[in-house]
Amino acid sequence: MDLDTAMQPFLIGLGIGLILCLVIYVREGMKRGPLKKEIKSLKTHLHEKMEIDAEATHSKLREIDGLRQENENLRISIQSLAQKPGRREIVNLHIYQKALSIMTESAHGFAPMWQKALRQAEEEVEAFEKGKTSFLKKIVSPMTYLGSSSEEIKRLNNPDDEDKEN
Repeated sequence: MDLDTAMQPFLIGLGIGLILCLVIYVREGMKRGPLKKEIKSLKTHLHEKMEIDAEATHSKLREIDGLRQENENLRISIQSLAQKPGRREIVNLHIYQKALSIMTESAHGFAPMWQKALRQAEEEVEAFEKGKTSFLKKIVSPMTYLGSSSEEIKRLNNPDDEDKEN
């Protein structure tokens, strides 16, 4: 057997293998084209997404800085309002109200007396606001009580009762 005849099947197999390799290479090249386009599209999409996220992050940081500044301004406003005249009286009023609620819960005989005194004080303030009693009478009348009997004091405090009796 000669070398040419032994080489012939080898060359035929090599040719068929190379043709198959070329067919597979072309076929995969055709598949590779759309994949490259998709990869390029995904890269641009990722780049756009990162830009949007960066812009949103910067926007949030600006918003946080604005809120910090507003918070600081509000804190300064609260401090200045707390130092205005009359603020201490409101705080004291709140403290007294809290103490009264504690007393009404804990002291057994205090609550009814307190309610009665509160009603009387409210009635006096209403009478003053309606003009039935004058402020001067409220100042002068305690001084006149020092030499008066309890019936005279009641009569001075309740002039409406005299009208009902007559």
